[in-house]
Amino acid sequence: MKGKQWLFVFFVCALIIAIAYSGFAIVARSNRATLRGLSGIGVLMERLPPEVEKGGLKTNQLQTDVESKLRKAGIKILSREECAKTPGEPYLYVNLNVNIAKTESDVYPYTIDVMLIQRVSLQRNPGLVTHAVTWSIGGVGSISKPILSQLREVVEETLDIFIQAYQAENPK
Repeated sequence: MKGKQWLFVFFVCALIIAIAYSGFAIVARSNRATLRGLSGIGVLMERLPPEVEKGGLKTNQLQTDVESKLRKAGIKILSREECAKTPGEPYLYVNLNVNIAKTESDVYPYTIDVMLIQRVSLQRNPGLVTHAVTWSIGGVGSISKPILSQLREVVEETLDIFIQAYQAENPK
């Protein structure tokens, strides 16, 4: 295995371990229960910096990847209008943040966050309604510039954790 490929594999494995055992996750049973009964979700993909897109990783492609994977898992994707009319206005926020600051090497740190955000009310004041993260997973890693496009796989693997939680709460 070439050096850059080995580095990528190492960081993907480290990310999976970090996701599985980190404090970056809100995947407790009570949080997972907030997925129960969702008829669909909107998807909001954070825009990637132009420098990252020049490296081959495109925001639009990631958005398409995420929506396609969710659909294949049987999760309905809601348009903005549909999401706004759905109780709780649920949407999945995906943020892949690649720090493209100048470094001595071509290795960039990144974070990934996948969060389900819903409209909720406070228990102490049910009339006070806001949006809040009800389920999330995240991780960190680093990747070399020539293989930035392989972060698509990291997004997919992180999304798999959401899909498993969703399906556990919404069996067919």
